[in-house]
Amino acid sequence: MSRFAKIRRSIYIFVIVAGLIQIFFPLVAYAADIFKNDVHDVYYEITQNVKETNDILNKAFKFCTVSPHTVLNGYRSGVFINVSGGCHQIAIVIATLLLLIDFFKKTTNFEWASKWENILIFLVKVIVVKQVVQNADVIISYLYALFDWLNRGAIIGAGTSELLPCGNKKIYIIHYSESLLKDMWEEGIVQGWGNFFSKVGESLAGGTMGRDFTYEISWDAVHMFFPTADDSLPAGTYNYIDHRFAYPENVMFQPTIKIIFMQPYFLVMKAIAYMIFVVAIGRVFELCIYTLFAPLPLATFAGEGSHDIAKGFIKTYIATVLQITVMIAMFTIYLAMNSYFTTTAPYAGTPLIQFVVLISLGLGVTKSGQWAKRVCGAA
Repeated sequence: MSRFAKIRRSIYIFVIVAGLIQIFFPLVAYAADIFKNDVHDVYYEITQNVKETNDILNKAFKFCTVSPHTVLNGYRSGVFINVSGGCHQIAIVIATLLLLIDFFKKTTNFEWASKWENILIFLVKVIVVKQVVQNADVIISYLYALFDWLNRGAIIGAGTSELLPCGNKKIYIIHYSESLLKDMWEEGIVQGWGNFFSKVGESLAGGTMGRDFTYEISWDAVHMFFPTADDSLPAGTYNYIDHRFAYPENVMFQPTIKIIFMQPYFLVMKAIAYMIFVVAIGRVFELCIYTLFAPLPLATFAGEGSHDIAKGFIKTYIATVLQITVMIAMFTIYLAMNSYFTTTAPYAGTPLIQFVVLISLGLGVTKSGQWAKRVCGAA
């Protein structure tokens, strides 16, 4: 058997197993196709998954607004106090040694040492370096506040609750008449979880007027997958036998098959969201380490031959702070690319292209730290 035949057989087996699962354990208990799903179920599934992804992203970016100083000051253990105090003391020693080396090197030049202006400048440098080392925490905190202001502006501009489009929400109530439920029940079409069995049984036994099922659908989210979906239908209550959502494609549309094949896309979306959360947590770890050990690299400002170390540290610190802005910019570019590929021939109507762009976004997120450093000239 060839490799292609094996792959094809695996796909057939997957579809059959998924179909059997839907028959005995359906996601919903009422629908048009043989697996009891309809177009509105597809739209509802898209909306729920985009909302869940946005919720994860919202929490991740909200965590990014937590200052490393808040984290460190909120848990002032003996380790932090000892490490912080030790870094300040060691930094002062390093700065002193660098200043002495620089001073002895310059005193060998009689012309330099004979001018009192040079000696005065050197003494001022000693005072400035001492203040920089002793107030390294304050300097770093001001640097953080300055560039975090840009982060907060980017987060507010992006609207963290909708980094993925999930607006234009409408509530639709689909009404199933008692006679339709009874017919579906007798024909064995209505199946579902035990709770639904009992509710339908009570409804039929009690002679009620049927049941209503509520769907919240975000048309912005739906248009990510089906750009031609008609969103003109106003929110409200509709009878199932009188109304159905129009199919978004001019091809055979099987709701259950669509739901199944969109699951990998949903999983990748959530995986990227959690990846961003991990990157955000790692970023706070990195900023805490930089804040704790800041006096050591800043002490190298004392030596003319070593001040590049301090400059590199400041660039790296700024790049780490701005990493959040870089990630938000990536999401903005992702939405722009997604819109381009869904509306431009020959890419329109090719979900695989959207999937590739989404994976590219995930890869970009993992490299956001490197890109931020390149922007700041620290790489």
